[in-house]
Amino acid sequence: MGIQLNFGDHLSRVPFLISFPSEWREDAKWARARAIQISNRIPGANVYFRSLPKGRSLSALLADRSIWVNYMHNYGSDGACVGDFGYKEIGIHYWVFRRGRVHVLGTLIHELAHMSGAGGSPSKAAEEALVHCGLGTMQELRSGINDPNTPYDPRLSG
Repeated sequence: MGIQLNFGDHLSRVPFLISFPSEWREDAKWARARAIQISNRIPGANVYFRSLPKGRSLSALLADRSIWVNYMHNYGSDGACVGDFGYKEIGIHYWVFRRGRVHVLGTLIHELAHMSGAGGSPSKAAEEALVHCGLGTMQELRSGINDPNTPYDPRLSG
């Protein structure tokens, strides 16, 4: 299947990354499936990911069974999400799930961009990955004006 979702079968070395509570599991599965569809249907997504410093395509990252996606417990108050840690771990915070499935997908794409070498936070390159994956518009990217209907937020690309 590729990247793995922590449904209780993984113990992260990062203390605040835990298994997904049952109420968020379907959203996590949906986001993973949608990310796979994006990698298969939007050629620019893989092209963009390969242009990042580590040069891994979105497809390659999504096929990597050593990457674990976890629920992020008790970390931060702004809904920020953390990736990699050198352990191939991604955490998605409660506040992201509260915003909806599309934002969970956007967060997953953003964190995978970090795993492909996009810089630290805030990261223009990680956030712009959303535009190249069809989760934001070129108008948002060029104008810097946020469209609240997309998970891409140009204000986070600073």
